[in-house]
Amino acid sequence: MKPVFLSLLLVLLNVPLMAAELSLTPTPQQAVLNNNEILSYKLLKKNNSNKFLWFTDQQLNLSGLSLVSLLNDLGLTVSPLVVNSEKSDISAIDQHLTAQLYYIATLFNGYQFKPKETPKTDIIAAVTNKTLDNYVDQLLPQFDEVVRLRSAIAKYRQLSSLPWPSIDAKFNPQLGQGHQEIAKLRAILSALGDIDNSKLSSFRQHIFDPEVIEALKHFQARHGLKATGTLDNKTRLALAITPKQRIEIMQANLWRWLSLPSRPPQRYLQVNIPSYHLSLIENNQQTLAMKVIVGDKQHPTPIMVTEINSVTINPTWTPTYNIVNNELLPQNTRDPGSLKRQNFKLAKGAWHQQEFREIAQQTADIKKLLPEYHLVQSAGENNALGKHRFNIKNHHSVYLHDTPVKNLFSKSNRALSHGCIRLQFSEKLAKEFFDSKNKLKQQVRKADRTGDTFHIRLSSSVPVYITYQTVWVAANGQINWRDDIYQLDNTEFINQDDFAYNSSLTKVLH
Repeated sequence: MKPVFLSLLLVLLNVPLMAAELSLTPTPQQAVLNNNEILSYKLLKKNNSNKFLWFTDQQLNLSGLSLVSLLNDLGLTVSPLVVNSEKSDISAIDQHLTAQLYYIATLFNGYQFKPKETPKTDIIAAVTNKTLDNYVDQLLPQFDEVVRLRSAIAKYRQLSSLPWPSIDAKFNPQLGQGHQEIAKLRAILSALGDIDNSKLSSFRQHIFDPEVIEALKHFQARHGLKATGTLDNKTRLALAITPKQRIEIMQANLWRWLSLPSRPPQRYLQVNIPSYHLSLIENNQQTLAMKVIVGDKQHPTPIMVTEINSVTINPTWTPTYNIVNNELLPQNTRDPGSLKRQNFKLAKGAWHQQEFREIAQQTADIKKLLPEYHLVQSAGENNALGKHRFNIKNHHSVYLHDTPVKNLFSKSNRALSHGCIRLQFSEKLAKEFFDSKNKLKQQVRKADRTGDTFHIRLSSSVPVYITYQTVWVAANGQINWRDDIYQLDNTEFINQDDFAYNSSLTKVLH
């Protein structure tokens, strides 16, 4: 379904500003507003001494310029210039900008609990207290990555005005070779910051020398490609992406940042799905990092704003119906007794009332009991969840956990799970939660000694942001790109035509 934004273009001042109906794919959890949460433009204008919110003396004021700049970075083509012949439309433009502000402020996609932000109250307070410009400046979450991404968008706007070279698909340069295609390659690598041509003679522009090879390696590493320094097909495709296309990808990623809390907490976990990477952030510093395995294309890991509230040591595993019927039972048919060797049992009941029985060798005998029992894998070395399961609040039956299959972390494509997030070093993450609590350390030691399953509730929950950033800017300014493994950049991006003004306003903000 194509995204559709039903903006409020009615000029009547008594029309309330409802949440815009924007559909993202895959469908996120949209904020649901009741009558008490609806924002009225008429009320806002009254609280602003019946003056426009975004204009002063028929020119965009500081708040208006900030909002227009943000909308522009989000891919909504607008201009701060209002021509004299269209000043009669300022009232409609003022309303329209307010509707856009309210929609952006109420984006809470992926939340697994009620957000702490109160957009309606905050916007009214900002208008009343004459701090609307500050509110707009803080509308995007105050993460350093957001500031860097917006700067990158501005940089690529400058590049987008330049013609983008096209490299011959059949060209395969060799060390020391001179060719006109190499000059095109250098031009791309130079524009993207992978090579410095400022001191290079015109003669060497056409030579495939070690400097070009190192620049190619740098480019490949930034794009999550194998850094070979050769012009392979994947590298060609990445080089062919124009600055305009890259801007659209960055804008799609900027939209995803809007759903995170306005201010980063002191301590939180962040998992970036496309980069297969987890970071523990404390006081704006990364204190722990590791590789992760995420859901495959058929079982994508959902984007979420959630929190870890407990950790299970030596967890058991109850596979889903689909895993049992599509994977485990067929495996046992091919290799009778494999489920028993993997320490699966049949169980019924719940918690301490569970009743267990040993599993049979033959699949047919297991199937007979499955209507009454379910499969459970006992804790142990070969348990699919490994040593630790980190329980997060969510509606998807997803959690973070250890895995006994450590060799998978050496793969470059790690979209391999059924949706849960497997951790490279679960014990290191667990240590971050348990080290400072003597009582918890005693429970951990007992779990290690006995092998029994222990559920440990944390004294305070740790925020977790499972994000989908196919592009991000590191602290050193390096722009990194990754494959759009779930194909969300095109489907999620909000097309400016679907977020457009009506025909008269398009003449003004074009």
